Amino acid sequence: MTDIILGMGEVGGTIYDLLKDRKFNCVGIDLDNSKCKNYTENKVIENPEYLHVCLPGELVKFTDIVIEWINKIKNIQVVVIHSTVKPGTTKIVQGKTSIPILFSPVRGVHKRFLSDIKKYTKFISFDGKEIDSKIKKDLENRFEKIDWMSTTKTAELAKILVDTTYYGWLINYAQITKMICEKEDVNFDEMWKFADEIHQNLGNRPKMFPGIIGGHCVIPNLDLIKYENLDMIKKINEMYEKFKK
Repeated sequence: MTDIILGMGEVGGTIYDLLKDRKFNCVGIDLDNSKCKNYTENKVIENPEYLHVCLPGELVKFTDIVIEWINKIKNIQVVVIHSTVKPGTTKIVQGKTSIPILFSPVRGVHKRFLSDIKKYTKFISFDGKEIDSKIKKDLENRFEKIDWMSTTKTAELAKILVDTTYYGWLINYAQITKMICEKEDVNFDEMWKFADEIHQNLGNRPKMFPGIIGGHCVIPNLDLIKYENLDMIKKINEMYEKFKK
């Protein structure tokens, strides 16, 4: 049986490495031929079983592309979407096929992605009544530590709201306090010592480094969910960027 990874960027390449490390037969597909693994255009993939979708979630025709590849590969048994997508996307894909469509967001820092994915529980979701016991076992074999969420929208929102956006808010608050400290001629690190014991004992009020939010996760992911108050993350980040110049 073969696992196919669709999209061999940072997420897809890491999923590929993880599955190969765990002795699964894998094929990696990407528009960039240099990133493909064990695949050439129009190659017939023998015994396809799992299709792991790791395409950029912001693609305009994301759902159409996924369905196109399901039909192209043929005989796929299960699809797992690992991409960060607009809430409701997985359910739309499921409405276009009878194949089980699962959503499983990834977590981790890109520079240590593989070790982080191995370390963290892999949350998986499905909108059907009950997932087949064989599929559950297959996923445990691939990701080892797994947990299930009741709907795909729950997991889609978790990725955006509890992971990247929450991280953005924490950095925003560090940015705000840094600006205040500099205007009031107060040492930022010394002031934040006041919260150290609270964070140690209660686990909340962490001190974050007040850097400028960049990369391709925190700010871009805000565009996948349209709530006006979340735009404040962008605005505060832009304000801090101007302040530091």
